[in-house]
Amino acid sequence: MNISPLEQKRIRNINFIMDDIHDSVNNIYELLVDQEYGELKGEVSKITAKLKTITDSLEDEI
Repeated sequence: MNISPLEQKRIRNINFIMDDIHDSVNNIYELLVDQEYGELKGEVSKITAKLKTITDSLEDEI
């Protein structure tokens, strides 16, 4: 299958975003387990902003 350079770049970007979200979810898990609620609030805010960025980019695509 031949994938265009533009499509390859899009897939790399998606993978980067998903890796970043995965890392945030792992951090949230660890903070919950360790009962580090002060840091947890910050991490939840970060992932919320990341997800909002995705939502905003969807609006641009539609």
